Amino acid sequence: MKKTITIFVIVIMTCLLTWRFVQSDGHEQSMPAVDESQVILAAYKWNDKSYEISLADLNAAIAELPVYRQQNYENREDKAEYLEELIEERLKILRATDEGFDTLPEHLKKLEDYTHQLMVEKLTEAEVDAKVVYTDEELMAYYQENLSEYIEDAKVRATCISLDDEDLAYETLDAIKAGKDIVEMAKELSEAGKLASGPGTNRDDPGNTYFFSKAASARWSEFIEAAFALEVGEMTDAVFETEVNDAVFYLIFRKEEHQPDRQQEFEEVKDDIVRTIEREKKRERINEWVEEISARGKLQTYPENIPEPPQPEEEAETEASDE
Repeated sequence: MKKTITIFVIVIMTCLLTWRFVQSDGHEQSMPAVDESQVILAAYKWNDKSYEISLADLNAAIAELPVYRQQNYENREDKAEYLEELIEERLKILRATDEGFDTLPEHLKKLEDYTHQLMVEKLTEAEVDAKVVYTDEELMAYYQENLSEYIEDAKVRATCISLDDEDLAYETLDAIKAGKDIVEMAKELSEAGKLASGPGTNRDDPGNTYFFSKAASARWSEFIEAAFALEVGEMTDAVFETEVNDAVFYLIFRKEEHQPDRQQEFEEVKDDIVRTIEREKKRERINEWVEEISARGKLQTYPENIPEPPQPEEEAETEASDE
C-alpha cells in the first residue's frame, strides 16, 4: 500500500474570531451565529484521501474530555494547542490502520468486551436505575426507624498550647497561673515560632483546637480524653505530658466549650438516607431483574458438574507416575 502523507494544517485564527464571546457583565456581543461545521481548522491527506477537522469537531472532542480538563481549553490559544493534539491522534490512528492493527484478534476481542460492557450498563440504567422510585414518606419512615444511626457525637473545643520543650512548658504554665491569659500566650508563642505540631497549632487562630469528638484522632487519644474530662472553663493544673509517634509533647489546655450528643434532624441526614434507600432498592430491583431474565432464558444450572480440584496427595501420585 502506498504510504504517503500530505498534511495541510490550517489553524485559522481569523475564523476563530467569529466565535461568540460572552462579556464579563453577562451580556452577549451582537455577532452573527456561525455554522461551526463550516469553519475548517485543519485539512490533511492520507493515502490520497482527504480529511478535515472543523471547529465543530474540535469543540465536540473537547466536550468529551473530563470536566477538569475541559477548563484548560476555554480560550483560542488553548483550543489551538488542543487542535494539534487532535491532529496528532488522528494521524496516529491512520498510521495504525495501515499496519493492520485495527484487525488484530486481541484488539477485536477487547472491543467486543467493551461494547458488551457498555450495552449492559445502558440496560442496567433502563431496567434498574430508572425503575428505582421512593417517596418522602419512605425516607422519613427510614429515618424514624433508625434514629440511633443519626446521633452526632459529643464534641469539645479547647485552647491548647503544644510545646516540645519541657522547660518552656513549665515557664509558660507559671506565667498563665500568674495571670497571663492562655489565648494571648498561645498567640505570642505562635508568633515566636515556638509552638510544636500538636493540638491548637493554628497560625490563623493559635491555641484554638476547634470542635473535636472522641474519635477525632487515635494518636492524640490521651489529650482528647483529658480534655473531655475537664469542666468548661477549667484548665490543666500541671503540664500534660504525652507521647505521640515516639515524640514527647508538653501541653497546657483549657476546655472552652462542650457540645453533648445530639440527635441530627431529618434534613441534615436526608442525602445519606436517599443514598441508603437507593442502594437497597437497586439491590432489590437487580434481584427481581435477574429472576426475570433467568425465567425468560429458561435457565438451568448444574453446579454439581464442576469437578473437585485434585488433593495434594493425588497430585503427588500423578507426578510420580509421570516420572
